[in-house]
Amino acid sequence: MMYFDQSATSLHKPPEVTEAVLRALTGGYGNPARGAHQAANQALKALARARRSLAAYFGVNPLDIAFAANATMALNQAIKGALGAGDRVLTTGLAHNATLRPLYQMQARGMGLDLLPLGPDGGYTIRDLKQALRPDTSALCINAMSNVSGFTAPLPEIAALCVEKDLLLILDLSQYAGTRALPQVPRWPRSLMAFTGHKSLYGPQGVGGLIKRGDIPLAPLLSGGSGVHSFLKEQPATYPEVCEAGTLNLPGILGLQAGVDWLMQQGQAAVSARLSALRQQFVAGLEQLTGVDVYEGGPDPGPVVALNMRGMDAAEVSQVLDEDHGIMTRAGAHCAPLWHQAMGTETRGAVRFSFSLFNTEDEVDRALFALKAIAGG
Repeated sequence: MMYFDQSATSLHKPPEVTEAVLRALTGGYGNPARGAHQAANQALKALARARRSLAAYFGVNPLDIAFAANATMALNQAIKGALGAGDRVLTTGLAHNATLRPLYQMQARGMGLDLLPLGPDGGYTIRDLKQALRPDTSALCINAMSNVSGFTAPLPEIAALCVEKDLLLILDLSQYAGTRALPQVPRWPRSLMAFTGHKSLYGPQGVGGLIKRGDIPLAPLLSGGSGVHSFLKEQPATYPEVCEAGTLNLPGILGLQAGVDWLMQQGQAAVSARLSALRQQFVAGLEQLTGVDVYEGGPDPGPVVALNMRGMDAAEVSQVLDEDHGIMTRAGAHCAPLWHQAMGTETRGAVRFSFSLFNTEDEVDRALFALKAIAGG
């Protein structure tokens, strides 16, 4: 079986991740910040080490990271916690429903919302973003990498624009994190960056987080126990406690730490080059096939390719790949409705191939052979 659905979740993970989750479940860990006994203190120290590992990977301070169940929860925290009726937000046609639906909810409560439509190639430029700004725009909400086409946002230029215009930047790093490093820029703007652990960070499902850079007051999305300030009637306003109501998923967090530590051992530059090579091999092979439409991923695409086969529904292609060739892909709308509207694929969807470090060149060749067979070539 060949797995090309990394954008949904990583199926194959380093053995260190499994070992870390097992240790968390069997190693006598208590509840961090809930008690002063040995088991609770051991858990608190492990949690602090995990924050430090993620901080080293993302290039931030450990206390800039709040853990969450996934990127969707983190995006809801960022959008609903930092924005209000007095704000106006600009997003793009690449936005995932994890961003769009919270934005629509806030729009219904009085927040201004503008949408930058996509060009014919399914992307946009920094010039497009600048032209779409209004005098009262207060925030940009950007998908750093498309989960359908792999289009990658021009993050250094976006960061500079947000600094220049004093805009809050909310970034969805779900697809980006693990495939490439955050760019080094002279100055990051005030920003909230949501990530998930189960995709290209190779951690377990059910864990992610929110990175906060700069002074950004946040209203809590959830309220409850925090292990500190128990007599306050409100959730503590300090970060990360404002985002971390209730018991954290310590097995998931330690598994995520193991995935990130493993990535850093591989070297992010080597990881990015490997994923890019797999994508380039696949796209080059697709160019030799007839009857296949490939959707562009822009000038610097991530390890994702969306395609359709003429005369066939995307779901049918994906089913044949799975049942006849043992190749797992994802078909459908991918929770990216605006991209499909721009590409004219609302009714048929698209077949998505997304690549992992555990894929091989031979698997790519076999996937191309299968597509050729389906196309009748």
